[in-house]
Amino acid sequence: MGQDRRQPFGEHGLAGPRVLTQYLVMAVSSRRRAILLARLSDNREDVDLTDEGIPLGLDDQLRRMYGKADQLGWDVWKVIKNPRLSAYKRRKITLPDGRREYRVFRPDLREALADLAAGRANALLCLDLDRAFRDPKDLQDLIDVVDHSPHDIVVESVTGSLHMEKGRDNFDAEIRVLVANKASRDTARRVAAARERQALNGQYGGGKRPFGFCAGPPKIVPDGGRTDEAVCAWHGGRDCRSGITAIKTETDVIADCSHRLLQGASLRSLAAELRGKDVPTVTGAKWSAETLRDILLRPRNAGLIVYRGEILDGVSAPWEPIIERETFEAVRALLTDPARQTAPGAPPRWTGTSIYRCGLCTPPGTQTTQPVTCHVTRGGKDPRYTCRVFNHVARNAHRVDEVVFAHVMYAITHPRAYKLLAPAAPDVDAAALRKEKATIRKTLDRMAEDEVLGLRTRAQVLAATRKANARINDIDELLNVTVTDDPLAEVVNAGDPVKAWRDMPLANRRIIVDRLCTVTILPARPGRRFDVASVRVDPKHSLGATPPEFLAAG
Repeated sequence: MGQDRRQPFGEHGLAGPRVLTQYLVMAVSSRRRAILLARLSDNREDVDLTDEGIPLGLDDQLRRMYGKADQLGWDVWKVIKNPRLSAYKRRKITLPDGRREYRVFRPDLREALADLAAGRANALLCLDLDRAFRDPKDLQDLIDVVDHSPHDIVVESVTGSLHMEKGRDNFDAEIRVLVANKASRDTARRVAAARERQALNGQYGGGKRPFGFCAGPPKIVPDGGRTDEAVCAWHGGRDCRSGITAIKTETDVIADCSHRLLQGASLRSLAAELRGKDVPTVTGAKWSAETLRDILLRPRNAGLIVYRGEILDGVSAPWEPIIERETFEAVRALLTDPARQTAPGAPPRWTGTSIYRCGLCTPPGTQTTQPVTCHVTRGGKDPRYTCRVFNHVARNAHRVDEVVFAHVMYAITHPRAYKLLAPAAPDVDAAALRKEKATIRKTLDRMAEDEVLGLRTRAQVLAATRKANARINDIDELLNVTVTDDPLAEVVNAGDPVKAWRDMPLANRRIIVDRLCTVTILPARPGRRFDVASVRVDPKHSLGATPPEFLAAG
């Protein structure tokens, strides 16, 4: 991020009234207005926090800087503190002139430089040169502000490793930053090599505990405490391994949501259910569709090791897989499909929302993939299903659902209800299909290299790619069919189908209703409080229409 190059004295060196007042006040005062710049690396895992939520290491920095400012006779004008910020790692950012460059992301430093350049402060104090700067470009930006500002600026450090003022030779600081930068590069290489070794050996790489796995027993025993009393918070012992030992209540969530997502439940509806349960997220934040999506997309759910974003085939993880590899691949294909559409807003709270049709906008028998559906509104006391577009159809939501549920009861309790179930999945060799898929992809990579070397024409590569992608799609369909459970099986095969239906989550009820019938809400006939005939239910199965006596009993 580039520094603010605007001149505080304007284009022709003349200051405005407000800026000029600032300089006059600072000129009269003999005490400097200082900025304290405190930072901790982003990979620190401080456990102890102050009352403000600042790691104690950062709090100690501020205490020492306050003492130094008092010793120098400076007034502390602003404190900038960042408990999780790297002074070394770079990322691509947009500079003020529109150029894209790799720079260290230091919003704390940019804020301090802007205040110094604008004359709001005339001193900068940090703990140490190494703590404040690891990138030569950042240091050079500070040097430019100090050397080219129209007012006097002084930079100091508590340890004495950094002293800077206008006209002073800054060679020592520049050399120190170059040495610190090289040390960071060496550390990054060692860490990368260690993580690669861990990945290839199937070891957990560390960090914040992943959902589904415990953090292990505490590494630090409190003063005066006993080692055997510092146990894992989830399992109550000291045999747990961080990121490896599973937490059953959490792995059950992963397995259940993965399977129900493939059955047709939405992320929003699943997240809404989790918000009402006693299984919190790792951070304690409320469940959201985005949080659940990130968890379900983790290869570790299938016992897979990832290094630099790539799954290491043939490397066994030290933890048991939560779901089958085929299930994970199907979930990933579903959630990363570019054609997947997600609707904003809260998850549906009623069975028929976006499923029941408006009989005036989409008359019965209309063949369309985009019917006009109903949603629930509150008019008077009772919620009502109303047309989403024109609001010209309105039926009591509870009474409509009762009619629809009676049709569902008839189907799932029918002697031939087994005919509702999807055909059995074909018997396929999943391991062989996965191997074939990997071989096809490697072949495509080799063909691309051959095209670069002139050994194959582009037409040959494109033709082979089309055929390969078609085969990969066939393989994915075969693998997906073997892992997708039929949601109807849960009620049809239950000892008490009616009870199973009533206990079923809303998301699964919606899937079954949409699977079994087409519901159309029609205008009511005059003079009727609730007209059952205004709820038309057309079965999508071959068990026949629901008998009137069954509807009356329902």
